[in-house]
Amino acid sequence: MEFKHTPVMLNECIEGLNINPDGIYVDGTLGGGGHSYEILRRLSPKGRLIGIDQDGEALKAAGERLKKFENQITLVRSNYCEIDKVLKELNVEKVDGILLDIGVSSYQLDNLERGFSYKSDAPLDMRMDTRQELTAADVVNTYSENELFKIIKERIHWEYKI
Repeated sequence: MEFKHTPVMLNECIEGLNINPDGIYVDGTLGGGGHSYEILRRLSPKGRLIGIDQDGEALKAAGERLKKFENQITLVRSNYCEIDKVLKELNVEKVDGILLDIGVSSYQLDNLERGFSYKSDAPLDMRMDTRQELTAADVVNTYSENELFKIIKERIHWEYKI
């Protein structure tokens, strides 16, 4: 399956970043590289973009899409929650902007093997990072009702500040 994804609010994101052509930017949810492509188009040869994604398929697709910028981009397989660690490992002390397009990509939803969608009968997986062993099927089929309740309650409280 081809990795296709249309960047959300592309123009607004690029405008909000107020890109410095010589700056350093981080796309913490690289995906297919749509936002990163537009950032890189605006960078001078001195500028740099660090693309982070935990999905190996996304990194591969973005690497192909962004190939012509290979001297300005560093791709890292990690979670954006690890941004401090990633930047430290790259000896980057500060950045000019960070972009996070948080959510599930259309590729992940459309690819039945990823187990994110209800539209077809497929194994329930839902791992953003396929290197992780625990799947959604493992959780719903082995966790107790109390454990599931606690996870859902904490998630709703955290996301909606109830």
